[in-house]
Amino acid sequence: MVKIVTGRINSFKTTRLENYYANNHIGDGFISRKIMKDNLVYGYDLIQLSTNKVIPFVIRDSFWDGIKKIIYKIGPYYFYQETFKFLEEKIDEFIVNHVSPVYLDEIGVLELNGQGFDNIIRKLINSKTDLCITVRDDLLDKICERYNFKEVEII
Repeated sequence: MVKIVTGRINSFKTTRLENYYANNHIGDGFISRKIMKDNLVYGYDLIQLSTNKVIPFVIRDSFWDGIKKIIYKIGPYYFYQETFKFLEEKIDEFIVNHVSPVYLDEIGVLELNGQGFDNIIRKLINSKTDLCITVRDDLLDKICERYNFKEVEII
């Protein structure tokens, strides 16, 4: 089963996904927390829901120190390679330990291009793990088609 929180950009999808986890307290996964610097998005951290562990995830190009390796770029945002390595390991742990559902925030353009969480989502689908994800409303149909989501509940 796939449960999806959907809405426009900046419509509190992350907050709704986090609240869904808090209310149900089953499974585990990650939300993306926006970091602001003045009126500019500085970047995003990933937060593991069960532990509140914070992992640097995305940095705006103008704030990147040039040291950490970058795996993806989209617009002005750089995605840290080490974070995706960490995520792959955690998802493998979740699968082995039958953690379900797995929460991921957010599935979008990167995944439609075979990047970002794409490999992680495919692993979870193949393991028949339930998912709770966020998807922008303008990408919902494309995401459902890409991953062949049949049983979808909008939350």
